[in-house]
Amino acid sequence: MQSPYKNYIKQEVEGATKGKLVLLLYDGAIKFMRIAVKAIDEKNIQDSHNNIMKAQNIIYELMSTLNMDAGDISKNLLRLYDFMVWQLIEANREKSKDKVESVIKLMSNLREAWREVVQKEEGAVKPETQETETRSINFAG
Repeated sequence: MQSPYKNYIKQEVEGATKGKLVLLLYDGAIKFMRIAVKAIDEKNIQDSHNNIMKAQNIIYELMSTLNMDAGDISKNLLRLYDFMVWQLIEANREKSKDKVESVIKLMSNLREAWREVVQKEEGAVKPETQETETRSINFAG
């Protein structure tokens, strides 16, 4: 039997728009990086490594779902994600809390921008359109 929390997350993901899925990915990456910072403070090498790797994997997922035909914004996001991954690789190697925190700050700023876009999109969608329109996202690339 699934816990109420897992049911909630499952429903949240299954009913999410592409924009909301990106927000969920950002939230996950930020959460794992915060856990990694705490683990670095506690000198827990394995937990810091595991959580940095989880955050990196989420960023790789974000990179793989970029629509490169969308122009400069996609190219700029790709470069930014690539920088974040590099910072996390270095942070993991050096056990640098500062580098993880710098990526948290970048990711948090991106998340805020995405949140505003999602809110604007939701406000622009007419109620009758919401019921009939379905969108899918291909995480496979």
